[in-house]
Amino acid sequence: MRFSKNNSYRKFFVEKYGVPEEVMEKYEFYERGKSVWAFSGKYVNISKIEVMGIRALRLKKLIKPTTVFMRIIGHYASRNVVHLDMNSSLKFLKGEEIMLNDESVERGFVIVLNPVDILGCGYYTGEKLISEIPKKYRVQNTWV
Repeated sequence: MRFSKNNSYRKFFVEKYGVPEEVMEKYEFYERGKSVWAFSGKYVNISKIEVMGIRALRLKKLIKPTTVFMRIIGHYASRNVVHLDMNSSLKFLKGEEIMLNDESVERGFVIVLNPVDILGCGYYTGEKLISEIPKKYRVQNTWV
């Protein structure tokens, strides 16, 4: 399966998350299957490329940003950003749902951060925030 270049995903991050266009211009976006990869290096046409850059999006019923890419661009975002305190951040990182009523945020995938760091991707239902942190990266109760 080959990669196909599709830079329309830049517009997605600009419009949905308010990431400045000049930030998104440094990334080239390539589709492969149900994934979109962000690449900021120099493209070399090699016939058997398995991975190129960082997976930025998964193409499902909804376009789902990855936690990894959210952590890269999150500090540039000005829309659909949820700010958590440290206690709620720990719950979020454990994979727990957080009751939330934030009218400034659209329903759907959001960037989640706390006063110290960008945590990653969450899903906001309008009433609660659901952690989209991959299970393998979640904080375990035995760690704290």
